[in-house]
Amino acid sequence: MAFTGDKVPPKGSDQWKKNEKAINENGYLRKMRDRSEGIEKKSSHYGQTHGGKGSARRWGNEQAYKDGWDRIFGKKDDTK
Repeated sequence: MAFTGDKVPPKGSDQWKKNEKAINENGYLRKMRDRSEGIEKKSSHYGQTHGGKGSARRWGNEQAYKDGWDRIFGKKDDTK
């Protein structure tokens, strides 16, 4: 049974299960189905990153960051 027009198979039927399986295997179809049903996932706070875990800056204790930087690389002398 192919999908034609407005005829949607009854929820839980064999055809509905086949359709859901096909939709769940395809990311684009899954996103469109979720959008049409109003259950679209919220976007991530940081959005898509290209470098993995370390690409987004994590804002924490800024003073500890500066102290660690100075301890590792030495304090920069601004007098020139």
